[in-house]
Amino acid sequence: MRSVVSVSPDVFEMGSHETLPISFDVTQLLLVAETPTNAVTSLIQIDSGTDYGAGHPTTPTIQGKALIQTVTALQIGKRYRLIIQFDAAAGKTWAPSLLIACPE
Repeated sequence: MRSVVSVSPDVFEMGSHETLPISFDVTQLLLVAETPTNAVTSLIQIDSGTDYGAGHPTTPTIQGKALIQTVTALQIGKRYRLIIQFDAAAGKTWAPSLLIACPE
């Protein structure tokens, strides 16, 4: 079972020249004995529907209950959906996502 979770803010604006670590605190998604594992990232370019691999050149890291993905090299005028999927327990997968706009 995979559950998609939207995060706050609804839309995050980021410049094409920026390289930023984006962190998802998943504490509220986990039960007491659970920890995030097996994190994988997709950065979907909204207009094409394809993964924009150049925008997430590294693998996500897990620091405690935070999932961190560096995002870079976005294209001006494009919108992206950053999804970090992870396992919380056997058979329990979450996929928090963030909409990223690149206006400049």
